[in-house]
Amino acid sequence: MPLIKKLMLFPLVLSMSSFAAEQQSISKSYLYGDWHCQYEGVDTKTKMKAKIDYKINFMRTGKTSGGGSLLLSVPNFPQLEYRLTDNSAWQINGSKLTLSSTDISAVNVSHPELDKFFNLKKIIPSNISESSTVITLTKAHLKVQSDSDGRIYSCNKIASKG
Repeated sequence: MPLIKKLMLFPLVLSMSSFAAEQQSISKSYLYGDWHCQYEGVDTKTKMKAKIDYKINFMRTGKTSGGGSLLLSVPNFPQLEYRLTDNSAWQINGSKLTLSSTDISAVNVSHPELDKFFNLKKIIPSNISESSTVITLTKAHLKVQSDSDGRIYSCNKIASKG
């Protein structure tokens, strides 16, 4: 799967998880709320570099909403910055946490004139489903490993105001 598609799955990877056999059952209540997630990586084949800064809200209704930025360095292009948003549904079935996304947006905010050459909107599938293995889930930290590519992603809980 190309790096761009994997990057767009990032918010999904954070919210779709299966748990290691030795780990105790998930506490859904730990997932509820706002999380701040960051990721940096390089695709060794294409030499594309990506840096993601993303916030995602897990709601008690089984929905998520998220948004953030993607900085993408593609050979022979200036650095591209995208504004990302996503709305999804998540559910837990046994040890799997599944998220299905149908409302994904990536807007080039740095060089929209380059969309005719490199259009992320055309690369992103309209429906994405992904799963991952939860390495750590506490009230303050979420760390998962993608089942599709083995990458590890980390998020920290955003303290609620009030």
